[in-house]
Amino acid sequence: MLLIVLAAEETVMKTEAKTCEALSGKFSGGCIGTTGNQQCDKVCRRLDGLLSGRCKGLQCFCTRVC
Repeated sequence: MLLIVLAAEETVMKTEAKTCEALSGKFSGGCIGTTGNQQCDKVCRRLDGLLSGRCKGLQCFCTRVC
């Protein structure tokens, strides 16, 4: 019975959704340091309704499912 359980677990494939990044249209202010990164993430999640956000250079990019 253990062999059947192990075989069943090996056949299950995990798939991850593909994500895309786009420049946030609602983020304003500086994307500087930890605070900027946190604000970027907050704007992307709350205002844009997306998965997350992070700073790249001085700009805020939001992550969404493609």
